[in-house]
Amino acid sequence: MHVNCIYGHNFDSNIYVITGEKPTIIDCGTGLNNEMVVREIKKLVDPVSIKQIVITHEHFDHCGGVRKLFEITENNAGIIAHKEASYKIERGKSDFAKMLGGVMPKIPVDVKVNDGDVIVVGDEKFEVLHTPGHTPGSMCLYSKESKTLISGDTVFSDGWFGRYDFPGGDKHLLKQSIERLAKLDVINLYPGHESIVEGDGKKHMIMVLKNISGEFL
Repeated sequence: MHVNCIYGHNFDSNIYVITGEKPTIIDCGTGLNNEMVVREIKKLVDPVSIKQIVITHEHFDHCGGVRKLFEITENNAGIIAHKEASYKIERGKSDFAKMLGGVMPKIPVDVKVNDGDVIVVGDEKFEVLHTPGHTPGSMCLYSKESKTLISGDTVFSDGWFGRYDFPGGDKHLLKQSIERLAKLDVINLYPGHESIVEGDGKKHMIMVLKNISGEFL
């Protein structure tokens, strides 16, 4: 398994292209920079080989580009999201999209996962961790094999964490989610925005826990 990061441009999330037995895209950006994103994906993998597209949560900056990326797989990739995120993704509603002049796509979610489910990404099994707080449908993926955490907008590098002041956000739930993640043995951290961490992810997780705890002082 190799994790390739297409770093977010403007409002886009990071987009991950993970190669291996089950080539996977994780998150799709806003769709406002699709031409660039598609070019970068084609440098990494034949889009037709992509088996699944995983959406970490229901915000436009992570799922706005899903329709185009689904199309370049020749409509063969399965769409995966947490069941709590699927409602918005399938109905295509987003005030944030309107603000940016974009359109939230309506697309069926083929697999609606729950906390504790296991999916194969690349060559590894990842456990689905429901991590509400940033949004109701936020989820992370964790591999015990490589100690890899794909964290969406729940936690970032350098101690940062997702905002909880958007509709559907909840500071208390976010703290609980981060407390859960902080117990994991994390070597590699792949967040929804900003820099990836390869090698010392646990240090960053401890920083995040310290910072979210400070919100309650």
